[in-house]
Amino acid sequence: MLIWKGWGILAIICPLICALLIEFCVDSLFGSGFYQAASWPLPLAFMLSAIPVLFFGQKLNKKPGRIVIDPENNEKLVLKETHSLFWVPLQYWSIALCGLSVWIYLANIGLIYQ
Repeated sequence: MLIWKGWGILAIICPLICALLIEFCVDSLFGSGFYQAASWPLPLAFMLSAIPVLFFGQKLNKKPGRIVIDPENNEKLVLKETHSLFWVPLQYWSIALCGLSVWIYLANIGLIYQ
């Protein structure tokens, strides 16, 4: 079950789109099946997808909230839309994507899970 608020789903959509674009480019340059056989294209896709996730997360989550005053007790209430996936703000998913990229690459070259 996926849980997201606002545009938090971009943390999943951006890596998928980047992986498809990298697969298309790598297979067209190096031949069919190279994307599946090589150890670097998938980690590259995750690393590159961290850039738009960071950009969109910072842009969307830095918008100021709307201040509403409660007429009964004059308390200020800030209404702000958040963009998150599994309660983690969108821009922090770029760190997770970079870490996942390094982990996948190290596993592909045999340094992890030998």
